[in-house]
Parts: sequence; structure tokens; C-alpha cells
Amino acid sequence: MDETMCEVKFLPGGVTARVAAGTPLTEAADAADVRIGRHCGGAGVCGKCRVKTGADDPLSPIGETEKNVLSEADVKAGMRLSCCARVVRSGSVTVVDRVESKGHSILEGFSDEISDWSPDAHGYGVSVDIGTTTVVCYLFDLEGRRELDKISFLNPQVAYGDDVISRIAYSSASPEALAKIQSVLTEEMDKSLGALAERNNIKKTGITEIVIAGNTVMEHLFAGVSPESIGRSPYNPQFLLYPPFKASEIGIHINENGVIKMLPNVAGYVGADIVAGVAALSMEKAEGVKLLVDIGTNNEIVIGSREGLFCCATAAGPAFEGARIQYGMRASVGAIEKIYMQDGELRYKTIGDAKPVGLCGSGLIDAIMVVLREGVIEPSGRFTAPEKCEDPRFAKRLCRNANGMVQLLLTDEENPIYLTQKDIREVQLAAGAVKVGTEVMLERAGITKDGISEVYLAGAFGNNIDIESAIAAGLIPDIDRARIRGVKNSSGLGASLALASAEFYERTKDVSEKMKYVELSSLPDFQKRFVKAMAF
Repeated sequence: MDETMCEVKFLPGGVTARVAAGTPLTEAADAADVRIGRHCGGAGVCGKCRVKTGADDPLSPIGETEKNVLSEADVKAGMRLSCCARVVRSGSVTVVDRVESKGHSILEGFSDEISDWSPDAHGYGVSVDIGTTTVVCYLFDLEGRRELDKISFLNPQVAYGDDVISRIAYSSASPEALAKIQSVLTEEMDKSLGALAERNNIKKTGITEIVIAGNTVMEHLFAGVSPESIGRSPYNPQFLLYPPFKASEIGIHINENGVIKMLPNVAGYVGADIVAGVAALSMEKAEGVKLLVDIGTNNEIVIGSREGLFCCATAAGPAFEGARIQYGMRASVGAIEKIYMQDGELRYKTIGDAKPVGLCGSGLIDAIMVVLREGVIEPSGRFTAPEKCEDPRFAKRLCRNANGMVQLLLTDEENPIYLTQKDIREVQLAAGAVKVGTEVMLERAGITKDGISEVYLAGAFGNNIDIESAIAAGLIPDIDRARIRGVKNSSGLGASLALASAEFYERTKDVSEKMKYVELSSLPDFQKRFVKAMAF
């Protein structure tokens, strides 16, 4: 074998990549189509792209970045971070942090029925909500005017970063990277459409139309258009409305004349998923002022009525999706989704009632708000020092980690999941950004929070979080609870309405043009507002 080439086998799948010595392990994994988690996009800060080495260790010596992120126990066990390690010889690694859809909690439902249908529609159609983290495909009988089935999966692009910034960086690196990040999604979607057709006893060629709603970056990547310009000031996308095109152009195999329509975007960070929701909820026709809050991997806020609409985006998502949170994870089996006090004790509930393996966004917010309410952390976000805690319920749970950082045990010693001081700071950054966004939207609408007639909570996080915790954290305004409602997958609903009705599809264009985008970071007092908003 050529001495400059190495073979690395990825276990447990047994897939082998042949790469040049010195190749980053992440690139070797890409070459072998092995999907390893990359929550921080390869920045070396999240510690969630682990592989385990054995006797035939093929990797370069461990570096300082890895030693700072991994625990001593992990280092002793042979754990490495795939974003930091390089392949220097032939050997094998076992993937610890795999990316897979199985066990993930994905929001699929709608808040309203579909009643408007194009009179001359025929064949079958599919509407798709492309989220940064999850994708949902809905199959419709257009002539029969009914939803037949739906299928969801984890967006395979999460292997290249949890958030849009990471994916912009990855896809901008080279034309090959852009093609790769596009194809992993289109191939998974094509496979899912085949599964939908098969289990409903229809031919895939009977599908004549697909309507897509996604954020601006997701639509760029889906179409194979570089989103690089969205990643730098003034954050302008390559397109707001992409013209309809044949599905076959991007390797999606439906009817030979099958067309894909993508709904319009508003700006680099307010996309078609939000336009779809605004149109589905008829916010542009409303008499009273409505506030739509979509907290997910990205966070968008829209306020307005028939008098006008304003919108903005804040970088809130990474913390709520598990990135940069010590025990953070996505909403999947074993994730703690609720934390509460019962009979004087801290209690928790996991997704699937499984053994706790981490903390998802709703559980994270609950945990912080419970300890804030109980006086274990101050409004500044600082934990009570373990040696100064006089509350017996929490004194036994407070401790310090190996680096001296205060942390709180949320579970038990057998399955230990901790909330750390750093986690609280991350949430303060995220919640502070949301608070400023809401504050600015209210100012643009010329009202106070009491002037809001209704708050809509969109997306999985918004529909699963405890309302009281969300209000306490400042994620939504403190108004009459009867005026707050979850609207489930409003993006998917909007895409489905656009599939069912050509008139609605045209309406989304009008809605996108009515939405006035506010760039928060350009406000002269943004930093001052942000610092103030970080306190609970």
C-alpha cells in the first residue's frame, strides 16, 4: 500500500475509508458516508463528535483542545473528538456520537384543517417542512382532497453542524462540500418519498408536485445554491423566491414532469418556514396584533396585523438544541423533557420514560426556572456555592466538577445528568436575544405586551415547553395565558396549504413582501439592551 495513504475502519458499521495521511477524521467519515454528530460544526467546543480508539489506534496524538473538552475518564477510555483528530496510520475507530433519526421526537401535527383546494388538481402531491434539525414530508391525494400519510426524519445535514452558521461554513468550503450537503438531504428525501408511495400503494411517478418550506439557508442548500453570502454582513441571500424547477434536476425521482416549488423567503435569517406559518395563521389579515414566536434551532419572531407585519431573527437555537450544553441533546428517547418539584423533591420526566441520557431544550429551561424559583440561582444567573447552600433539598445535589465549576445533579448518582453554571450562561445568552427581539418587535408595532391579542408558539420546542417556564425565562411575554396557544407545525401547514391551493401559494408571495425585516444587530443600542436582558 502507498505509504501516504491510510485505511480507517468505522465501527460498528465496518465501513472503510482510504484517505491520505493527515486527513481530519471528519473528512474520512464523510468519504465513507459515516455520519458523526457535529453539534458545533467542528469548532471543537461541544465535545459531541466522539469516537473511541483501541489497540489499532489510527489517530494523531491527543491535543490540548480535546483534553480541555473531554473528561479525564473519557481520555483514559480512548475517546477522541473527530473534529480535532487526524488519521495518521491505518486502523479502526468506534463511532460513539452517531447521527440517526431513530428515537427522535419530531413535531408533525397541524393546528388547523386544510379546506381550500384547487379545483383542477389531480394526482398526488407532497409538502415538505425542511427544518434545520428535522424534516417532515406529507403525502396528499390532490384529487381526493385529503392527507394520506406523513413521514419524518432527522435532517442528515446535522452531521455538518447543528445550526445554519455551521452549515454555511461547511458548504462554503468547496463546491464538493456544497454538493455533498445537498445530496445527503435530497437522497434521504427521495428515499422517504419512495417509502410513502409504497406503503400507500401508489406509484412514486404519480407524485406530480412537491412544495417546500424551509428557512433561507435550508432552501439554498436544498437547491444547491451557496448560502455563503448569508453568513457575512449584510447577510443577503442569493434568492428570496426560487423559481419552480423539475424534481429530477436534484435527483428526486417522481413523475418525469414533476415540479418542485419553494415558498418565498423574507431575508437571510427569516425564511419560507416563517412565511408559511404567517400565511397559514392569516396574520396579515388579522384585526388584533398577533405575535408568532418560533423557537427552534433558529429563532424567529413576527408581530403584526392587517396594519403591517414586522419580523426579526435571533441566534437562540444552539443552546435549546443541546449544543454547548454539557449534557445537552436533541429531543429523543432518554432526553429529560420536564423538571419539576413534587413533595419537596426535584423530579424529572424523560422522553419515552427511558433511562436519562441527557437534557433537551424544554427540560433545560424547566431545570433553570425551578432552581431560580427555589432560590438556588440568583436572578443574575449565578449558582449558590455548594458550601453555602443551606437548603437540604439542594445541598446534597450541588457540587463542583473537575474544573471547579458549580453544577447541580438533576437525576441520581446511577444515571448522573448535571446542570452546570456554563449551561445557565448559555441559556441567558439565548433567552436574552429572544427578549430583545420581542421588545423591539413590540416597539415597531407601537404597542406594549398587553396590546397583543394572541401569542402563537410554533415548532417542536414551543409546543413542548412549559408555558410558565417559558414566561419566567423571558422567551414569551407575560400575558393572560388564555391568549397563548401552540400552533404545532405551522410551517408544514403552510406548505400543505400551498400544495392544496395555487391561490394560497400565490398569497405567500404577498405575505413575504409585507413582512418588514429588522436586523437586530444593526440597532445602535443592541448591546446595551442585550446585556440588560440577560438577567432572569
